[in-house]
Amino acid sequence: MTSWLNKVAHRRIFLGGLGASLLTMLFPTLAAAAGPTIKAAKVGQKIVWRGYVYTVVKSKGKLVWKQGAKVAVATASATPTTSPTPTATSSPAPTPSGPVVTADGVAALKSVELKDGQVKIVEVNTAKNQYPSFAFSRVQGKVHALSTVCTHAGCKVVADKSEIVCNCHMSYFSPVDGAALAGPARLPLTKYEVTERDGTIYIKP
Repeated sequence: MTSWLNKVAHRRIFLGGLGASLLTMLFPTLAAAAGPTIKAAKVGQKIVWRGYVYTVVKSKGKLVWKQGAKVAVATASATPTTSPTPTATSSPAPTPSGPVVTADGVAALKSVELKDGQVKIVEVNTAKNQYPSFAFSRVQGKVHALSTVCTHAGCKVVADKSEIVCNCHMSYFSPVDGAALAGPARLPLTKYEVTERDGTIYIKP
């Protein structure tokens, strides 16, 4: 008889524990509502139990646990991938201001800019930050270059259609060799060597 009673008691304990476990698994909220198993010591005491914050409060003269907010579970953030630092590409050094000198001299103007029978005053970059002017002319297909400084009083000459004129004292010069043709000037204009190649007119100042 005693053996049979012990078996019944053990079976009830086992079934009770199993039922409690099933309730906890199926209804975690109900399990949480039962409150922490730790004894409440004082009002305001807080603990985290089964994912919830519990605070001790006084109810009907007794200290009891009151369930609070659910504790957010911190998830491990992915380690940010470090993007490779862009390698600085070396840019070419700026070209210093100045002319590009070739064996033919300094580029002055394009061939198409000087028509046959025309005289044109052009500023040429002969050195860094230096732009002296020259009188270019094309006569019967051949290009000529002369100084723009009048040999009479140093005034600057100008192009008057197919002629070179100094307006200061009305001296006239030949567009081919710079010879003084009229006016007070007696000496010719300085002539420079020019070369026309690949569509460009070069001068050796």
